[in-house]
Amino acid sequence: MNEPTAWRETDSEEHPVWRKVFNEDWTGSDLVGPCPVCGARALHRWYLLEDNEAKVFRGIRFSGRGRLWEWCSVCRTFEHYPDGHVPEWWISPYDVQPESLRYDPAPVEEARMAAR
Repeated sequence: MNEPTAWRETDSEEHPVWRKVFNEDWTGSDLVGPCPVCGARALHRWYLLEDNEAKVFRGIRFSGRGRLWEWCSVCRTFEHYPDGHVPEWWISPYDVQPESLRYDPAPVEEARMAAR
């Protein structure tokens, strides 16, 4: 059996296109657009809410501070934001144990696959 590709962060050339794709589809955990790295329609995001201090920035409501993982489950490219805000619309589609979380999204992807 083939070993899965190692997780890797976007590089400086990929980052602007990655941001564009994720910023244009800001409505849920699974994106409809293709991965800007490999072209697969396998992009995901997942937030972890760490406090409940609601805020509004530029007219967008946030539930509080937290972390964000964005990734492609095919080429395993990802971005991780360890300090940000969780949008009010976010409802986690699957449970991930906070103690299992890492910098890369492997535990989140495992939970996503288990929930299918």
